[in-house]
Amino acid sequence: MRLIAAAALALLLVGAQLTLSPSVTHADTTPDEKQEKVYETPADLGNGAKPPQPVGTAWLVGDLDTGELQAAHDIDKKHAPASTIKLLTALALVEVLDDPKQKVEAKFEDMEIDGTKVGLMQKNEYTVDLLFHAMLMSSANDAANALGRAAGGQEKAVALMNEKAEELGMTNTHAANTSGLDDEDQYTTAADMMKLAWAVCEDEYLMSVIGTETYQFPGGTNPDTKEKFEGYPIQNHTKIVGQVEGGLGLKNGFTRQAKGAYIAVAERDGHRVVATMLGIDNNSRQAAIDLLEWDFAQKDPKSLQTIPVGDTVTPSADPNASGSDAGGAGADGRASVGTEMDSSDGAEASESKSSATTLGVSIEKLLPVGMLAVAAALLVTALIILLRLRWGKSSR
Repeated sequence: MRLIAAAALALLLVGAQLTLSPSVTHADTTPDEKQEKVYETPADLGNGAKPPQPVGTAWLVGDLDTGELQAAHDIDKKHAPASTIKLLTALALVEVLDDPKQKVEAKFEDMEIDGTKVGLMQKNEYTVDLLFHAMLMSSANDAANALGRAAGGQEKAVALMNEKAEELGMTNTHAANTSGLDDEDQYTTAADMMKLAWAVCEDEYLMSVIGTETYQFPGGTNPDTKEKFEGYPIQNHTKIVGQVEGGLGLKNGFTRQAKGAYIAVAERDGHRVVATMLGIDNNSRQAAIDLLEWDFAQKDPKSLQTIPVGDTVTPSADPNASGSDAGGAGADGRASVGTEMDSSDGAEASESKSSATTLGVSIEKLLPVGMLAVAAALLVTALIILLRLRWGKSSR
């Protein structure tokens, strides 16, 4: 009887340890899943503060006139451009379609294109000026397609775009269509986007289009039913002009493959700052604005390197910084090279935690579980002995 009581007591104590021990929880058997990082505006964007860190593939912010960068990350990494490629479309085709009043008849192929559309109706005519407004303000893919046709067809238009990219020194950019829809042969870099931004800002007509906040899209006639439809105002999707101090605008974009892309420019006191971003997971517009605000706030910003833009090419301050992360901050609080936060840190921590787990049971659980098994075995053994003793007495 004493043996049974001892075994039962051991079983009770071990069970209590398993139940009450704070080190034994359900979380120990299931490694934490890595949560997607969400971009948030830093608490401090003032002079000397660390630069914002957009969540994505590549980005930069710098002086558009000198090409000097103040913060950057992976600026030479090729990535899908989404609708920011429409700036290259505009820059290449405006030289061919130089009469804003030229009429272009919409075709069914314009209407059936994927993605964002302004609502072109086949067999209706639209001016080149209206198509540029629709493409650059509303990111209309049907308007981009129509402009490509007007310039000699899509193949010709894409060839002009690649010629323009080469002319601007955009050596890591290749266009495959006028709209920015995903294509494995279409890519650019954050550095090339800065060169593109400079060239677009030098075109007075394109900047007048990009700087328009609202524009009246005209009505038309359904060619099949002859039903007339009214026009409506279109808005500037980039939301930089009129919403950011000194905002000049430029272009945003998004596709599932490319994720968020942004080119934003603002000018204050004759100083133009540009932010470019590719493969941004979330809050791309806010990240672009924060980069602009941070750069304007720096009184004596450190130049990490220089991107050759226009006629202002100067030797790079740090030729080895290209393509590396330059978005951290040094001891003086300003941006410095080589302080990238490795996105694999979370995965490594998860692997480290899961390595302390065997068949779904943490090592911390193994000792009390083993004790419980021993106590149960003792109890069973005691019961068997007791039964045998009783059986022996009854058989006598």
